[in-house]
Amino acid sequence: MMYEQEQKLEIETTKGNGRAVGFLRPLISAYSTLPLHGMTAIPGKISGALMVVDSIEDAVPLIHGPVGCAFQRKINPFRPYLPFYETPCTDMNDVDVVYGGEDKLSLGIKETYEKYHPNLIVVITTCPSDLIGDDFKAVIEETKAKGDIGCDVVYTTGDFVKSKPVGYQDALYAITDQMLCNGKGIGMEKGEIERNEGSVNIITFPIHGAGLKTAEMASVLSEIGIEINKICFDHTTVKDLYDLPKADLTITDYPMVWAKLMKERFGVDHYEILAFDRFKETRDPELFSPYGIEGSARVLMEIAQRLGKEGEAEEVIERRKKVATERLSKAKVGLDGKKVAIMGGIHGIGMTLLRDVGMMASIIIYKTQVLESRLTSEAINEMLDINVKLARKYGSDPEVLVNPTIEEEIKAIKETGTDLVISMGATAHKYNKEGIRTFNPMDFMLLHQRIGFECPIELAILLKEALKKPQRRNPLLSMLKYDPYRTNLIPEWAALADMFGTIRQGAVGDKVVAGMYGM
Repeated sequence: MMYEQEQKLEIETTKGNGRAVGFLRPLISAYSTLPLHGMTAIPGKISGALMVVDSIEDAVPLIHGPVGCAFQRKINPFRPYLPFYETPCTDMNDVDVVYGGEDKLSLGIKETYEKYHPNLIVVITTCPSDLIGDDFKAVIEETKAKGDIGCDVVYTTGDFVKSKPVGYQDALYAITDQMLCNGKGIGMEKGEIERNEGSVNIITFPIHGAGLKTAEMASVLSEIGIEINKICFDHTTVKDLYDLPKADLTITDYPMVWAKLMKERFGVDHYEILAFDRFKETRDPELFSPYGIEGSARVLMEIAQRLGKEGEAEEVIERRKKVATERLSKAKVGLDGKKVAIMGGIHGIGMTLLRDVGMMASIIIYKTQVLESRLTSEAINEMLDINVKLARKYGSDPEVLVNPTIEEEIKAIKETGTDLVISMGATAHKYNKEGIRTFNPMDFMLLHQRIGFECPIELAILLKEALKKPQRRNPLLSMLKYDPYRTNLIPEWAALADMFGTIRQGAVGDKVVAGMYGM
């Protein structure tokens, strides 16, 4: 089977006149092309759509393809403790590929409804059913017309929108286009929608835990006088989805095609927390980070301005900032001046480390191998220059290491007296075995990072715990031989990464890809 591999948002990059236009997105989160990660742990076409359906309590997916497409997430879930439990499948075989799978799809829809009685069935197509040209829309309409199905049925192919993550964006677009825009339950059949004036929808990636991610934002907005229409995806139901068009504004982590469709069809405006147009207008690199006390204050004020509530927002935000700043000053005692080595750049967690927590960037380690085939050297140097300037703005004078070996990293870390390395878990053992403590930014991003004033306080507490941890060693991992530059890969996997990168580059053209994360 073939699987759509990339979670990442693609960004057009124009090379010319010795400069790359649009380098800014990789500055946010460009990461290595890992074959295993890219194939199995990123929400591509099938798995991304499954994430959407799984986050809707009364919805069930129906995978139209071979049984392996449904079973793949059983053996390799995103989270071992939370696999996709219900993945009914039409079980296409060789005969269906030759003669067509439409009869099996019709039967699958009927059987899925009879077994689960959901309020929504989302048909997720696969490579075989796509390639043979099954008419999914006609099958769904014919099956529903028979009167045996008492729920909504939509289908997602991964081809409705080109934005990444593929399956996630596509499934949400399909639900909006095929279900919400039909008008059932939202007043469109009468030509009007019962509006919830002055309200917002807050939408964040379901893998991040929307309830925890959005609680503080919702609290601040409510105090400003902005009503929360819906929060997704937090115990979301089909009825909640039908209520989305009642809001005046939809807030998303990053640009979402379905949110733009909502504006076109229902007049619901949209606001993206990670929006690159703001940087284009101001050229202010601090706008790369919407997190931390100042970043959150800016985002909340921009939302309030969209709804004409800036006057009310000013008092609330300043009061919340004051309380959080006082608490942070106590939480970060002992962290001021501590030296950290930061991988990839100052944006994101790095900005919070320097601006809010008061730590010092002693080293910036930049790996540019993936970018070199997609950006000019001038663009890469400009990215590095922005990071160094940001670090100096907050009192640091970091040593910059570009594509160092692990030996060069260890030497610089020890010579600069660095206290902590901000490193992914896959590479932490390289530093731990040398007696160097590490902090995993991915864990923080998935479990804690969000818009709100409490986030830097949590970060300070976690950093203190990391600095107190005893030295850890991973003897089995340390016995392996690793690529000298991509120190999280053994040489064989590094070669595969190069191969997959070359294949992908030929498929998508001259584009840069960057990962995006939740509130």
